[in-house]
Amino acid sequence: MQEKIIQWMQDFVEKPNPKLGNWAPCPYARAARINNQINIQQGTTPLIDIESINWKQEVYVFWYPTAQYTGLEFSQLTKDLNEMYMPADIVILEDHPDLVETVNGVNMNFGESALLIAQRLGSLNAAADKIRDKGYYDHWSKEEIDSVVTWRYK
Repeated sequence: MQEKIIQWMQDFVEKPNPKLGNWAPCPYARAARINNQINIQQGTTPLIDIESINWKQEVYVFWYPTAQYTGLEFSQLTKDLNEMYMPADIVILEDHPDLVETVNGVNMNFGESALLIAQRLGSLNAAADKIRDKGYYDHWSKEEIDSVVTWRYK
């Protein structure tokens, strides 16, 4: 699965997309991957997985078999983790095949497993601010920005 996630990153996450104003879905993913700043591993239990992070890298991706959690369960679990960890400058993003996320008609999901992505909240928001000023979110609706970005600033 780790190889599939890396391939998805190379084929989709890192590639400029015309529907996104020729921005890559994540403009920082390629540099993070090339600089070995992404740790991808199979998760066991989300709380234990987040607690196990040593923060030697910028991004931690835990994958889980899709059948392990329904989309609703995974979404609630992520909300609970964020309530616990955002005060400690950690944000958890989720991706589940049942929770389809689109931006300007582009499906942003990995689709082959559920993913929890942990990062430092301050770093992620600072990076988002930099690309916001350069027009990254110009092709996103207010609802798309709110569901992916705005909630992290509260």
